[in-house]
Amino acid sequence: MSYTKDMRRDRIKKTITYLSLLFWLCLLVACGQQEETTDDGVTYFHHSIADRNTQETQENSTETEKSEEFLLTAVDQIQESLQLYRYADGMEYRYYYGTGTRFYDKYGNRTPVTSFEPGLLVTIGDVDSEGILTEARISDQAWVYDNITRFSVNPDLDMLKIGDGKYRYTDDTIVFSGDKRIQMTDLSDGDTLSVVGRDKNILAVRVTTAQGTLALSNTKLFEGSFLQLGTKIFAEITPDMEIQVPEGTYELRVANDGWGGSTEVTITRGETTNVDLDTLKGEGPSYGKVQFVIDAKDAVLSIDGKETDYEKPVKLTYGSHTITVYSSDYDTWKRNLYVNSEKSTVVINLADEDSSETGSSQSSSESSSQSSSESSSQSSSQGSSQSSSESSSQSEYKNRQEELDTLKDLISSMTSSSSLVSK
Repeated sequence: MSYTKDMRRDRIKKTITYLSLLFWLCLLVACGQQEETTDDGVTYFHHSIADRNTQETQENSTETEKSEEFLLTAVDQIQESLQLYRYADGMEYRYYYGTGTRFYDKYGNRTPVTSFEPGLLVTIGDVDSEGILTEARISDQAWVYDNITRFSVNPDLDMLKIGDGKYRYTDDTIVFSGDKRIQMTDLSDGDTLSVVGRDKNILAVRVTTAQGTLALSNTKLFEGSFLQLGTKIFAEITPDMEIQVPEGTYELRVANDGWGGSTEVTITRGETTNVDLDTLKGEGPSYGKVQFVIDAKDAVLSIDGKETDYEKPVKLTYGSHTITVYSSDYDTWKRNLYVNSEKSTVVINLADEDSSETGSSQSSSESSSQSSSESSSQSSSQGSSQSSSESSSQSEYKNRQEELDTLKDLISSMTSSSSLVSK
């Protein structure tokens, strides 16, 4: 009799333990798929939209299709991200890109990210295991009219007249003016427009009045590396490239394989500013001293595959370097460092995911104010900022997955029903 009671007590105990673990498993699954909406209306997923499980994908339309078209609403070259408006649900999503992301124009030719301007209709590829887009394409299903000066707006009919043509706009039509979004009725005489549409419908309008063109020549030595224009514009250098830039005065920096230099350029609206990169290559090789600040005491720094002492500033040739940080307490941290000036400070925060964004901003601003290198994929802001916004969400996701896997193993050891823990 006592044996039966002990057996029953043991069985009840196991059942309670199982239900408790199952409860925490479900809770972690729910937490692992949380989404966060910020004040600017952009929905940020802790890892990526593509990480949602198959069942939720079938039930929830927020999972995107490969061929789905989005309206590009912003390009952040500091954090290397694209902000996309999705017509299916009227929401905006942020996707991160990297050095491996392929960008294509509407003809299928490779093009730099600087060709992707707000208002264009685009399609995107898959998201890799690191949460980075594999490719982005400018859609060939929309027309683009540039340099429009003869136009008028009829708000009563929701109509934009371009020359002799009449086009409709809707609540989904977005009008861009610099970094701001304005109303169609805010357009005025004297503005120059770039208009994107399909058939007789307007998708987006961009005011280009306050922009000029930067044209580079003799680019061969620097092709494949990056140019830095001020503190916010970074672009991969392509043969004899031209990019549209807001009017103003900037410091232009280029560097590659020990060659490089800087010059001040002034961009004037509606005009082209020409820069011969041969005048910036210098005598070579050029070096920059980079001070690394890493918060982990046992951190080991590797530069281009070689362990490096970072107590003092490290002397590096101008151009791109692979930076890897190892620590027994944290995941391996790896980025590209882009050196293009004499001094810089790179702050790498492995511990505090929240304060790492502050570290990245500090790294970016210090690099700028000290004529230092904006680091990582183009700047130190990518090195830290990408680490803050992207690595923080990826690390959080990985930690949750590890906890989830641990619980799955526990449950698997307590029950023969594998369906309870299947992915």
